[in-house]
Amino acid sequence: MTVFYVSKAGNDSNDGTFGSPKLTIANAVGVADDTEGDIVEIIDSGQYNEGDISIFKAITVRATGSNKPIMDGDSSNNDYAFVSYVSGSVFLGLIMKNYDDGLINGGITAGKDYILSGCMGHFLLGPTPIGGGGTAIVQDCRIVSEGRSTFNIGADGHVWFNNSVIATNAVGYHTIDANASYVNVTASFCTLVGSGHNNSSGRDGYLVNGVRKLINCIVSGSGDGINAYDSTYNLVHVSNNPFIKWDTSGSYDGTPRSPNAGEITGNPLFQSGSQPGTADPAVGGNVDFDTQWFKLTTGSPAAGTATSYESITVDISGTTRSTPPSMGAYGSEDPDWSSHFETPGRRYDAALTDRRYEKSLGEYEYRYSDPNRQIPFQLNIRGAPSLRRRKTPYSSSI
Repeated sequence: MTVFYVSKAGNDSNDGTFGSPKLTIANAVGVADDTEGDIVEIIDSGQYNEGDISIFKAITVRATGSNKPIMDGDSSNNDYAFVSYVSGSVFLGLIMKNYDDGLINGGITAGKDYILSGCMGHFLLGPTPIGGGGTAIVQDCRIVSEGRSTFNIGADGHVWFNNSVIATNAVGYHTIDANASYVNVTASFCTLVGSGHNNSSGRDGYLVNGVRKLINCIVSGSGDGINAYDSTYNLVHVSNNPFIKWDTSGSYDGTPRSPNAGEITGNPLFQSGSQPGTADPAVGGNVDFDTQWFKLTTGSPAAGTATSYESITVDISGTTRSTPPSMGAYGSEDPDWSSHFETPGRRYDAALTDRRYEKSLGEYEYRYSDPNRQIPFQLNIRGAPSLRRRKTPYSSSI
């Protein structure tokens, strides 16, 4: 096993050692393809305008530590980040955006196996395909499609989605769309968000379609909710029928059923970003991972209402899950910040003396949280000198 390093400060004529890294991911992959089990490691958080990188030997492509390198497929109109002709590759900690289809094309020929872990994919125009007997594990990822379904699993595709946020902003499409005749798809501890309803056709599409097992998930958006053979301990918040009788022939307008064990309905109370399409089902979703997240706020009906599954004890952020665990990708709750609070007319000339943390200079709003009495100040706030460049919240005595 050899590690080939990549850096924006590198050069493709280098040998790929840590002190002499490659410049492009494609070049490093091309060298690593000589031996199965090699590793391509990106050692910075730069942007790599690359895509459709072919893989012919099972390798790992990963980011170093907390670095978040960005792969951008926009410049050359790339369809995928990687095109795999072999099973066994692993992709870790990458940000992939602006691809005309999906992230990994593992549906070539008979289907290829891979693991996608700790990655983010956004501004994608099509689904990531898995099919023809291909097997994939998607874990600890955040992926949103702008054009179609997020994942499309074909005949006899085997997939486990776990601890992931999977969303589509396309009207009338699914987050996960599986071939129900060959269903081998499981989703656990996932947050699935989409706009299933389509006014132009009058259809209510299933946000989750044709999967074998759905457990401990949150399904939120417009249209119908879950079409799964085995569905338990899920929270559904949609504009039409939350639970659909097992349907192997369609992808919309199914027959409603009663909830199974542990299944509930209600607003999941996300911190930011929630139910695209519910206000007006004709409008697509607005999921944007640059500005939104889907952690639960205090009091969410999804908190502490899941069940243990496959020894999963941490959530997408690496936080230890409670007992009993919470539904969705994020297993912990945060305080729900209050609405903005203003005190008109107050002035502070030099320093903040009122411990109630009122509006500095009458020009800025702030928010506070009842549970922990803290205020999230921003850097470079105008007003009292004692507040400027404050990096941590103050404790309130209200």
